[in-house]
Amino acid sequence: MPFSSTHNKHKLKFSAEEEFPDLSKHNNHMAKVLTPELYKRLRDKETPSGFTLDDVIQTGVDNPGHPFIMTVGCVAGDEESYEVFKDLFDPVIQDRHGGYKPTDKHRTDLNHENLK
Repeated sequence: MPFSSTHNKHKLKFSAEEEFPDLSKHNNHMAKVLTPELYKRLRDKETPSGFTLDDVIQTGVDNPGHPFIMTVGCVAGDEESYEVFKDLFDPVIQDRHGGYKPTDKHRTDLNHENLK
C-alpha cells in the first residue's frame, strides 16, 4: 500500500528554509547530518511507494532524544529509501555503526567454532 504524501505536497508550497525543522536541541544522528542544504536537495524526492524525506526524519523531529543517549532519528519506510535518501542515510549509518561505509560488506561466518 503506497504511503499518502498529501501533507508533503502541501508543504512544498513553502520554501525549504521555512520548513527546515529546528534541530538545535536534538541529540540524534539525523540532526547531526541534516543541513538546510541537504534538506532542500532531498525534500521533493520520494520513493515509488510515496515515502518522503519528511517521513524519513519525522521520528527524529518528534523525539529529540536524551542528552546522554544518541538515537538514530530517522527511519527508512521501504527498501528504496536507502537509495533515494542515501545522502542522509549513508552518513547516519556510518556514524551509528562505527564507520561502516556504503562500500563495506557484512562478513558472514556460520562456523560456530569461530565464536568468541
